[in-house]
Amino acid sequence: MEKIQLTDIFFVDREYSRRHPHMLHRHADVLELLYIFSESGRYIVGNYEYAVTTGDFVICKANVPHGEDPFQEHHIQTYCLVLSGASFNLNENERPIVSLGKENGIGSLLPELYQMFHKQKGYSEVCRHFALGIYFLLQRKIFERAANPNQLKRERLVYKILDYLNEHYAENLSLEKISEQFFISKSNLSHYFKKETGLSPIQYMMQRRIGEGQSLLVETSLQIQEIEFRLGFNDSAHFSKMFKKYVGVTPKEYRKHFSERRRR
Repeated sequence: MEKIQLTDIFFVDREYSRRHPHMLHRHADVLELLYIFSESGRYIVGNYEYAVTTGDFVICKANVPHGEDPFQEHHIQTYCLVLSGASFNLNENERPIVSLGKENGIGSLLPELYQMFHKQKGYSEVCRHFALGIYFLLQRKIFERAANPNQLKRERLVYKILDYLNEHYAENLSLEKISEQFFISKSNLSHYFKKETGLSPIQYMMQRRIGEGQSLLVETSLQIQEIEFRLGFNDSAHFSKMFKKYVGVTPKEYRKHFSERRRR
C-alpha cells in the first residue's frame, strides 16, 4: 500500500469540457479514476464507448487508451484521481465503470479533496489516504460484481454484440436480425444493450455510420455519394438528414469546414 501514491487531482468544469474535449490518450505508468461529478455523456475506454452519468467512476488503467469523442457535444464535469504504483483487477472484457448513484458521499468529498490537495499545505498524506479509500472501495465493487455470474454473462454478451455491430454496421440490420444472430429476444437484447451502452443497437449502428462518415469526409477525397454507399445509406437525403442530426451540419458543410482549417 505504501507504494501507491496520489500524484494529482484534476477538475474539469462544464465550460472547459465543452471547449476542450479530452481526446483519446493513455498513460504508461499511472491509474486514473475519473469521477462524473455532474451531467451525462459518453466516454471511450479501450475499444468501447460507454454511457456515463453523475455518480459513475471510470477506471482508466495504465496503457489503455481513453478519452472523449471530439465530434460529440461535451458538458460533463469530472474529478480525476491519478495514482502511481496502483493497478486494477479488471479483465479486458469487463465494463470499466462503477456506478455509485447520484447521491453518494464520494461526490461531496471530491471537491474538498481537490481543494486540500492543491491549496492547503501539509495535507498530501491525508489526501492520499482518502484516495486509497476510494481505490479500495472501487476494487470491492468490482469484486462484488464479478461474484454475480448473471451480470457478467450479460456484459460479455453485450461486448460480443458490440463487436458484431462494429463489423456489420453498414449492413441493413434490423433488431430482429441481431436478436436471431445471438439467440436472444428483441426485448432482452434492447434492454441489456441499452443498460451497458446507453443506446439501442440501432442507435449505436447509426452513430458508428456517422462517425465513420466523419472520418471519410475529412481523411479522404471520396465523393459524398460514394461515402453514402459505403456506409449503407439508401439515398443522399437520408444520409444528409442523419448526419446533420448527429453532427449539427450537413456532410458538405462538414468537409468544407475541415478543408478550410487545413488551409489556414
